[in-house]
Amino acid sequence: MQKKEGVKKLLLKLTLLVLPFAVWPLVEVFVLPMNFFTFRIWETISVNSVRIMSGPFYPNMHLRMVEEGELAPHTPFAQKRLVEWRTDEYGYRNSDTKHDVLLIGDSNITGAKLSQEETLAAVLENKLNKDVYSFAPATVNRFLATDRFIENPPELVIVSSIERRIPGLPAVGANGISSRVRNFTGNLINSSPVLTYLAVTADRISKLGLYHYTLANIDRATGRREYISYDNEFFIEGEVANRDYSEEEITQIADVLEGYRKVLAERGIQFLFLPIPNKENIYYQLLPSQKKPTFLPKLMAELDERGVAYVNTQHPFDSLYQNNQVSLYPADDAHWNNVAVKVAAQLVARHITMAHQEDKTSPKNNKNFVNYPGSE
Repeated sequence: MQKKEGVKKLLLKLTLLVLPFAVWPLVEVFVLPMNFFTFRIWETISVNSVRIMSGPFYPNMHLRMVEEGELAPHTPFAQKRLVEWRTDEYGYRNSDTKHDVLLIGDSNITGAKLSQEETLAAVLENKLNKDVYSFAPATVNRFLATDRFIENPPELVIVSSIERRIPGLPAVGANGISSRVRNFTGNLINSSPVLTYLAVTADRISKLGLYHYTLANIDRATGRREYISYDNEFFIEGEVANRDYSEEEITQIADVLEGYRKVLAERGIQFLFLPIPNKENIYYQLLPSQKKPTFLPKLMAELDERGVAYVNTQHPFDSLYQNNQVSLYPADDAHWNNVAVKVAAQLVARHITMAHQEDKTSPKNNKNFVNYPGSE
């Protein structure tokens, strides 16, 4: 009898010990504001573990928040900025789902540390007077496996990437099965408000906001969090970002981009590549070596040889920063700012206009951007 009582007391103690850890995630989800432990809306509504939902973010969200840059949050160098986010029914950062032009890309296309009206999709939409849809972060393969784009394809797909991620762009067909599975499960969840609510709730519970917030504070307090900073500008990679690439690497990357053009052409969709220079690229003189990178010029030269359409952001960005001291990236973040987005939107709009003009005068009249590879 005494043994049983002892076991009961032990179980009770263990229950009391575990209870706060089990209950606290529920308090975070059902009691505290969604962004209580986050410094950006990105972390607040991004899908953490339930990666069977359609998009990278929770659907039908509308939030405003004072954000800090990803490279120096909760430090004296953080630059606070009020931003607004809206996500559509699929969990992408759009106000609606119309898509004459579709942007595929990374967090720069999503618009980290930018308000909704400052994103490339929003700015470009105003310039083109067409519906521009932000499908980011995502890949071409995810696009190819998504039912709604098969049934209602866009006229033009712009594939964008920050410079450091270009070598990792997946070839057509890579991860094709996972993209198709995600399309199926995403459609299933979207078909039911109850399933959507359950998926979002489960994902929010899995985030353990207080735990990660505490770890980050400990890392900062103990100096375990390392920062790459020169002249009070923060960088994500530093010197490594401006490394040299071999001709073989350039060829392989161009093969991938040419593959995008070909597979989209088979669907009657025009293609345009939009590279975004690294912060280290444009601000190279702040780095210890002051080495000017050559990757994007080499890649664009190869794309010219192949007739693959692209927009040259390297030269305009260089000119604005070097000659006019125009800031194109926040000091505490590696993503482009609203000024750089406006410049890129103007370049893209000009490219499309010139391509259309050339298309009208072309004897073949094939309505394809390959007639006009690169523009500045």
